[in-house]
Amino acid sequence: MTITVRELINNPHLKTTIIAGTTGLENEVTWAHVCELKDPTPWLTGGEIVMTNGLVFTDNEKDQEAYLHLLWKAGASGLAIGKDLHAPELSDGLLLAANHKGFPILLTDYDVPWIAFSKAVSIANSNQDHAQVVQALRIYDIVRESIQNTTPDQIVDKLGEIINCDMYVIDPVNKKPLFNHLNNDLIDNLKDILTSNKSISIRRLKWNGRATVLMSVPSYRPAQLLVISRSLTDSPNNLVLRHVATVAGLVVEKNTTIHERQRRLGSEILAGMIEGQITDEAASILLAEHGLKEGPLCMVVCSADGQPFEHSWLHVHLHAQGIPHLLTYRENVLLVLLPMTEKTLTSLQDELPSNVRMGVSDTLDRISRSPDAYQESLWALRSAETHNKSIVYYREELPISPFLPRNRVEAQQLVDNILGELLIYDTGCDNQMIKTLYIYLRENRSWKSAAQELHIHKQTLVYRIKRIEEITGRDLNNITDVSELWFALQAALHLHLLQDLS
Repeated sequence: MTITVRELINNPHLKTTIIAGTTGLENEVTWAHVCELKDPTPWLTGGEIVMTNGLVFTDNEKDQEAYLHLLWKAGASGLAIGKDLHAPELSDGLLLAANHKGFPILLTDYDVPWIAFSKAVSIANSNQDHAQVVQALRIYDIVRESIQNTTPDQIVDKLGEIINCDMYVIDPVNKKPLFNHLNNDLIDNLKDILTSNKSISIRRLKWNGRATVLMSVPSYRPAQLLVISRSLTDSPNNLVLRHVATVAGLVVEKNTTIHERQRRLGSEILAGMIEGQITDEAASILLAEHGLKEGPLCMVVCSADGQPFEHSWLHVHLHAQGIPHLLTYRENVLLVLLPMTEKTLTSLQDELPSNVRMGVSDTLDRISRSPDAYQESLWALRSAETHNKSIVYYREELPISPFLPRNRVEAQQLVDNILGELLIYDTGCDNQMIKTLYIYLRENRSWKSAAQELHIHKQTLVYRIKRIEEITGRDLNNITDVSELWFALQAALHLHLLQDLS
């Protein structure tokens, strides 16, 4: 077992006492290293006692604290200072910082050479050297296995078996496991341990009496390695842990690459379904390859009031939960195709930021209904935005009004029959007539309010309304004609046929 700080100061031959950071007495010491550089961290691997005669220190309190922070962040186990040599008076700020971080500061008598300190650590740890080499060889043998068909969670479990620890690769943002299952009770208990800091070096602590380590995984995708010893007495070695983290990083990168390829292919499939470019037979085969063969499906559009929102790793998170899906980004909304169950929709909502609203289509029972399902989800999203709801199901709410069409085809027919001629006329007029009609009806046919909103003279508005009546064949003093025009405008808006009518 690796020697600890407590065992070092209990060695009478080392004549060493602790003056701060007593909560770190159980820190394991892998090596004792003499260094007078202001930043020794490039040469540290974690677990070292850094020994100094005090030449690195200045009288400045902030400089002393900054030096301590560098050592702590690099995973050093403590700092030993030669007594009555070159060190200035240690500041109160330094000692307080050491106590806060649980980072031991030791004072070693003048007559004890640093080589004696190093030998004490080396002799105590020498019996572990061979075991560490064997562990490292076994760890890198896992790399060979990862090239084959071994799943990421199986690889992580095997790494844990080698070092006799429970291991989890954690997403530092949402504090959830990337691969193997981490039960909710354990997550709740470890909330204070897990951190959103994406670049921690190595952090040692105790959890339920067991040695626990949290460290960064070297990968493009943010990830951390949570290691919990299965033994109440043993603790994983820092050097071995760095080998483990390297292999875990390779697994994360490989897994991320596979998922990104799947996401892009799924995006193309979903876009083709919406645009009617894929036959039902071909789409069924492709959906089955993505795990979407069984059960009713639905389309969900997600939007944060038209603003960008974080969904970079949504695909990976859903896959980790065993939820088959396709997703793509179009028309400023995120579109997701997934099984229509309460569990999958709740999981999707939990993975998205709290300000994102969701519109859920009716059941997609056949591929040819994909364009309609997409439109239904957009209508449901608009209802969610209008009524300030986080999620709206199309089948539970009317899209706009009980008098409006229930699908895209009927909506298009309504627009063509009532507004068709006006849309054609307006093609070269920058939608002046359509916008005038919309504002006029929205302002409850108030000449004054509508003219002010349009920034035109009242007589210009009168002329436009008269021209609209001629083109559409409707009388804007007739309530039936007014209703038909208003419903047709709403249908056109939901079909995204009209732009900038505000």
